[in-house]
Amino acid sequence: MTPAARYAAAIDILDEVLGGTSAEPACLAWTRGHRFAGSKDRAAIRDIVFSIERRRRSCAAMGGSLTGRGLVRGYLAQQGIEEASVFHADRYAPELSESDPEVRAWQDLDAGEQADLQPWMWETLKAEHGENAAAIAEALRHRAPVWLRVNGLKAQPAAVLRTLTKAGFEPESDPDLPSAIKVEKATRQLAQHELLSKGAVELQDLGPQRALAEMEVTAGMTVLDFCAGGGGKSLALAVRGAQVTAHDANPQRMKDLPLRARRAGANIEVATDLEGRKFDLVLCDVPCTGTGAFRRVIDGKWRLTPEDVETFVELQRSIVSKARAHLAPGGRLVYMTCSLLGSENKAQSDCIAQEMELLWTRSYTPLEGCDGFFVATFQ
Repeated sequence: MTPAARYAAAIDILDEVLGGTSAEPACLAWTRGHRFAGSKDRAAIRDIVFSIERRRRSCAAMGGSLTGRGLVRGYLAQQGIEEASVFHADRYAPELSESDPEVRAWQDLDAGEQADLQPWMWETLKAEHGENAAAIAEALRHRAPVWLRVNGLKAQPAAVLRTLTKAGFEPESDPDLPSAIKVEKATRQLAQHELLSKGAVELQDLGPQRALAEMEVTAGMTVLDFCAGGGGKSLALAVRGAQVTAHDANPQRMKDLPLRARRAGANIEVATDLEGRKFDLVLCDVPCTGTGAFRRVIDGKWRLTPEDVETFVELQRSIVSKARAHLAPGGRLVYMTCSLLGSENKAQSDCIAQEMELLWTRSYTPLEGCDGFFVATFQ
């Protein structure tokens, strides 16, 4: 496919997204209907769609309309690509149109449009993060970094770095946490690499890696991962010698965890019934708005409402109440979110601290090389 044809495909997909379809399913649906597209074409089209979705508000403002066509026009302008190189008379290129409005310049956009956030979200971010708000918003306009966690039971960071460097991934370890390694190149090929298939490394963002590294975990400690999801945090704790039980309100989310645990050389119990059970540590990585991970879960960036925030806050309090029932005497509760909002972070921590002792808390933003992430530990 020509570059122009790829942008034409992106326009069609973006129109589907604007109609209510999530970006990933929209890309997959287009692929199924266009079998002629090769893997490089599919990857390039997906990159265009997701890059534009991260910048939806500014692209629409520059391109003159909230349509697939307007978004692509705005994106081309931001990338310094001549519109005539994409919109021309070739049969596979997007149609030419004399009625298109003039493309606006980046410097003519207001701060909220440049932030690429919904107006209410931009105002909230400014109120909560002050002078850092614009830089945080800018970070959320770009692809998230890919971080790996080295499994100490299977490999050492230095050896993993050598292997990844030899394979052309251009890895870089975090200076404060050597077991956390960022991959800069060929990230799509990671899924096929033997380091993953043999359990030597796991994909995990730097924020939770830092938070888990600070937690006091000793061999034999009983740990309940109460909102386990895919089980990344369960694995990280189990390889440190903890006796980990993984639980989730939707057990289907944990379906791959037994295989991943065997691959990692870790022992993890997957449990659906916790009645009467007590643990030394209960980890609650609660459902949240995901505002700290907008560059990964892009749909939420444009669909989240203030009412959704209130719903999540209520759900989080309910989950914490249930989780506390499983604490052994003297046990610790760890509360986590991937949110940038104080209502889900400090306000919830303050609420929990009314009944438990707050031991420590950490808050990360995308300015620190990771997604937005919050953790608080109580006893």
